[in-house]
Amino acid sequence: MSPAPAMQPTQTTLAFRTQLGGVTIPAGQSKELGVVDVAPFERIRVVADERVGSGTGINVRLTITEGNELVAQLDVLHLMPHSQITRVYEVPGTKLTIFADAAGGSGNDALDVLIYGYKD
Repeated sequence: MSPAPAMQPTQTTLAFRTQLGGVTIPAGQSKELGVVDVAPFERIRVVADERVGSGTGINVRLTITEGNELVAQLDVLHLMPHSQITRVYEVPGTKLTIFADAAGGSGNDALDVLIYGYKD
């Protein structure tokens, strides 16, 4: 009987994160959070949370980007204060641009976004 094949370790990497302490966006405004290179990965996991005490909801837009062109939206994550979303995607291209849009109203919204890349 031959020995079992050696298990290959999986490679998960933190590819992007907003600044420590989160990003604050005034109600009714939008902000580009950053651009992440997803080309080295097979799948990505997006983790987004809106912090306690935020005034309204936030939409996080994940936009497929090629060069400097915003090609298409991969997804829009809808968050309410003190909520979080985790989603996994097959890598959609080479880069993603991440935007956050705070709903109208008053006050500020704060959020964290992290993207983990996975490759076998």
